[in-house]
Amino acid sequence: MAKNGYRIFDADTHTGPVMEVLDKYLTNAERSKLPAWDEFKIKHSSEDHYKDGTTYNRGNRKYRRRLGETKIEDKKSVGYTPEFTGPEKKRTATPSARMDLDPALRIEEMDLEGVDVNLMLPSGWFGTWTSSDDIALEMGMYRGYHRWTDDYCRSYPERLGGVLIVSARDIAGSLDEIHRWGKSRWAWGVLPWAPYGMPIDHPDLEPIWAAAQEHDLVITLHTVTAMPPYSPGGLDNWENMFLQRSAAHPWCGMRNMAALLGNGVMDRYPRLRIGTLEAGHGWLPFWLARIDEHAETCKSSIQKLKCKPSEYVQSGRYFQSIEIHEGAEITNSVSDLLGDNVLMYGSDYPHGESRWPESVNSVMAWDMPEARKRKLLWDNPVKFYARSGLK
Repeated sequence: MAKNGYRIFDADTHTGPVMEVLDKYLTNAERSKLPAWDEFKIKHSSEDHYKDGTTYNRGNRKYRRRLGETKIEDKKSVGYTPEFTGPEKKRTATPSARMDLDPALRIEEMDLEGVDVNLMLPSGWFGTWTSSDDIALEMGMYRGYHRWTDDYCRSYPERLGGVLIVSARDIAGSLDEIHRWGKSRWAWGVLPWAPYGMPIDHPDLEPIWAAAQEHDLVITLHTVTAMPPYSPGGLDNWENMFLQRSAAHPWCGMRNMAALLGNGVMDRYPRLRIGTLEAGHGWLPFWLARIDEHAETCKSSIQKLKCKPSEYVQSGRYFQSIEIHEGAEITNSVSDLLGDNVLMYGSDYPHGESRWPESVNSVMAWDMPEARKRKLLWDNPVKFYARSGLK
């Protein structure tokens, strides 16, 4: 498409998909378990980003206190999603409510904004399955998601790609899914989900990292804030949405990437690529200086590393998506300090944080060297998601 001479690869977008979409991709045994979840079923209105669809909200937290007050408001909302409006009220258009039913609608909206490629991840409500003891149902939902993604991306293989959801509670089943789909045209990465309290560096996950390298699938560390498994900042927020939204995304990203770097994963798997998504990016230089220092002063707390954490990040094997609201000045400063080979354009389309259909225009207007902007918008995500086959 080459909008204004630039190709655009959006490294962080989402799908629902809601239960009405997933139903035909589930087995009868999996469907038979869903009535036990009826108390957690939510039928959404046309005013939120699930658009009349059904999801489940087991473990969904509510945020009902205004800062400076002690009163806990008795709101009728189900929790996170209705409490957060984002910039969507200022949008000049609204994403289609039927997008997950027809990939052609997504392509139309990509064309409207000028985006060539979408990397798609499931929406946060999928984390609800980590809150149950029924691991078989959790895996069934993930398998259904993979089957749906295969169908969805089939018509536009060079424009749509996705990730394989990994359950840290069923490593064998997750490995089966990686080997089943790992060479599929749409499978560009792995999204590991561990239940609350299980660290991302847990040794049980070691076979997942090995399988990801084997299939050239990237590790996507997407922050989780809206549903289980909650990240730090998603729990200790004094029931306040402002604090939750401000703290949870960056701290989740900082914690997860530092845990994997300190775990020595990038030494053991020299072809593995890791990316942090939707966690902001302005914090990255400060955080690297801090964990470089503590990799020396707290050596007994990490594995023996061949490099400093900052050297892994600058090695061409670590990438991080931007948050558009952080702007040109912060983005340029990160690249000035760390080089131009780390940051990737990401919009969070079609969620409330997204500025669609003006996200691309916002970044295109930034005062930034042309070569840097091209890497941000295309070259870096193409290198990260190398299984896309794009150049």
